[in-house]
Amino acid sequence: MVTEKEKGCDHVPSDAGKKTYGIGIRHLQMASMTMVVIALMGARASMGIAVLAMSDEKRRNDTGIEIYEWDKKTQSLILSSFFWGYVIMQIPAGILAKNFGGKPILLFALVANMAICTLVPTLAAMGGWILVCMCRMGMGLTQACLFPASHTLLGQWLPDNERTSYTGIVYGGIQLGTIITMPVCGLLAGTALGWKMIFYGFAGFLFVVAVMWYWCAASSPREHRMISKEERQYIEAGLNVSDSKRPPTPWKTILRSIPMWVLLAPHFGFVAAFTVFFVDMPTYMEKGLKISLRNSALLSGLPYVGMWAGTMFSSFLSEKIINKGWLSITASRKLFQSLALGGDAIGLIVLGYLGSESQVLAIATLIFIMTLLGFSSAGVIINELDLAPNYGGVICALLNFLANFASILMPISISYILNNDSSDVSRWRIVFLIMAAVCVSTMIVHILFGTSERQEWDDPNFLIKKTADPEEVKPVLKKQEHNEEPRTKAIKQ
Repeated sequence: MVTEKEKGCDHVPSDAGKKTYGIGIRHLQMASMTMVVIALMGARASMGIAVLAMSDEKRRNDTGIEIYEWDKKTQSLILSSFFWGYVIMQIPAGILAKNFGGKPILLFALVANMAICTLVPTLAAMGGWILVCMCRMGMGLTQACLFPASHTLLGQWLPDNERTSYTGIVYGGIQLGTIITMPVCGLLAGTALGWKMIFYGFAGFLFVVAVMWYWCAASSPREHRMISKEERQYIEAGLNVSDSKRPPTPWKTILRSIPMWVLLAPHFGFVAAFTVFFVDMPTYMEKGLKISLRNSALLSGLPYVGMWAGTMFSSFLSEKIINKGWLSITASRKLFQSLALGGDAIGLIVLGYLGSESQVLAIATLIFIMTLLGFSSAGVIINELDLAPNYGGVICALLNFLANFASILMPISISYILNNDSSDVSRWRIVFLIMAAVCVSTMIVHILFGTSERQEWDDPNFLIKKTADPEEVKPVLKKQEHNEEPRTKAIKQ
C-alpha cells in the first residue's frame, strides 16, 4: 500500500468524501469553548483601557474615583506583567491539559480570573501599581492554559474535515472578546464607579461563563454525558484515539521534531504583531492619533472586528480549498500565513508614516493589518494541530512559551522607544518598522521549511510500538531456532 508521504503530498482529511454527521454535541462543545475564549480574552484585554482610566487626570476631582500618577513606563510594566506569569506557566499548562483534560483546567482559569478581577480595585488601593502587577501576573499564570487546553480539546473533538473551520470559530473568540471589551470598558469607565466597574463587570461575566462551561463541556467525546454513540464514532473515526484514557507523551521525539520547531518562527511573528496592537493600540489612538479616551476605546474595537472577519473568512476558505483538493494542506497553510505576516508588514510600513492629521486612514490601516493577521488561524495556529492533533496542546504550550517572550519584550521595548512621549509619531514609526521586519523574517522561515504532514509520533501507541517491535522480533526468532534444532537433528538421523 502506498502511503501519502510516498505519493509526495500531504495527508488529506481522513473524512474527505464522507457524509457529515450534522448538528450534534460537538457544536455545543465548540460554542462553550468560544464563550470561554471570549471571557478570558476580555478579562485580559480590559487592562488596556483600565490602565488609562486609572491614570486619567481629567477625573481626579470625581468623588469616589482614585486616580494614580502612572507614567507610560509604569503603565507598560502593568500591561506586560500579565505575560510574566503567562510565559512561566505555558509548558506546565500544556502538561496539565494533556494529563487531566481541558475541561477542569479551563474551569479553574475562569474561577481564578473572576476572583482576581474582584480583588483588583481593593489591592490597587492598598499597594498601588505593584499589587496591580501582581494581580496581572496571577491572571497570566491562570490564563496560560487557555491555548494549550483549547488545542488539546480541539484535537479530541474535531475530525480532520471540520478542524480548520471550527478552530477558526473558537479562536475567533479572541477577537470577539476584544471587540466587546474595548467599547464596554470605555462605557464602564465613564460610570460613577469609574474604572472599578470594569473589573466588577468582568468578574460577573466570568462567573456566568464558568457555570455554563461546567454544565455543557467535556474533555473528550467519550466523557460527554449527552453525546450519541453515532456522533462519537463519527468524531473518532479520523483520529488516532488511544484505548487508554491518557496515553504517554513521547517527549524526546517531540523535542527533536524539526517540523514543530519551524513553526516557532511564524508563531513568534504572530504573537509579536498581536501584542503590539493588543497592548498599545488604545495608547496609540489616544496619544499618537489624538483621539479621546472614550472614542479611542470605541475605535480600538474596529481592528478586532476586521481580525474576526479575517479569521472566519480564512478558516472556511482554507477548509474548502483543502477538502476540494485545490491545494495541499502545507501549501494552504503557507499561503494564509504569508498573507497574514506579509500583509501586516506592508500595513505597518504605511502606518509608520501616518500621523494625527490622517486619523481615518490610520484607523483603516489598522483594520487592514488586523484583518490579515486573522489569517493566522488558517496558517500557523491550525498548522500545530495538523502535525499532531493528539498532542496539539503540548506543541502549543512549547511554542507559546518561547513565542510569548515577545509579549514580555514588546511592551517594555516600546516604552523605551517612546521614552514617555507617546505623542511622538516618529517614535511610533520606529516601533512599526521594527515590527514589519519581524513579520517578514518569520514569514520567510515558514515558507522555506514549514510542513503540515502528520508526524508518526502522533500515534498514541507510538512509544509502545517503538519499544515493543525489537522485543517482539527477538523472542520469535529465538523460539523458532530452538524449535528447529530437534527437527534438524531428526532429519540428520
